[in-house]
Amino acid sequence: AIPSRYNPGIGRVNFIVEDPNNSQIIYIGAPAGGLWKTTNGGNTWQPLTDDFMSLGVTGIAINPSNGQEIYIATGDGFASDSYSVGVFKSSDGGATWQPTGMSQQITDFVRSRRLVMHPIDFNTLLLATNTGLFKTIDGGANWQQVRTGNFRDVVYHPTNPNIVYASTNRLFRSTDGGDNFNTVTGGLPSPSQLNRMEIAVSPAAPDRVYVVAGRSSDHGLQGV
Repeated sequence: AIPSRYNPGIGRVNFIVEDPNNSQIIYIGAPAGGLWKTTNGGNTWQPLTDDFMSLGVTGIAINPSNGQEIYIATGDGFASDSYSVGVFKSSDGGATWQPTGMSQQITDFVRSRRLVMHPIDFNTLLLATNTGLFKTIDGGANWQQVRTGNFRDVVYHPTNPNIVYASTNRLFRSTDGGDNFNTVTGGLPSPSQLNRMEIAVSPAAPDRVYVVAGRSSDHGLQGV
């Protein structure tokens, strides 16, 4: 058997996102290494955020109607290798960036964890952080906190964007596009048993929601 070893320096990747209009363009976000982009299907990569105050990137949202317009949530949302300095927007495919109205200092210790764009209204985005769930309807200029709490995930229903799912160690559901949420409890473990939940909804079965729940005692899987 091969013993388990800690291998510092190999890096961690938080997400991989493909440009919806060009499969050769792919972005990856590293919690301590920033945002990287390939335009040739992964043969070569270019860093895009080396000048940021916080190198971590934990979320990206790309405008499906204009692949040059992208948003990123900074920081490492899970292991705190870096903290968020806010959400940034690019109008030229990541070559240059502008801050949005969601802005923090590293010393605020904010952890951004998930950034999602409305599937029809591309000026509307939702951001899950350890300081609450936030929403913008004007392309990031202004953000409103729609729910307090230590949020881990947020997901739009694949065919009905009025339905939004979000999670802490509880599961929440909105039917008005993320302005208001109700707690979902049926069939789920008690929040006292959990440290986090991650959500998945398949477009092939949009009314079927999957939740992976982490056990509070040992960070293992509590149930699906």
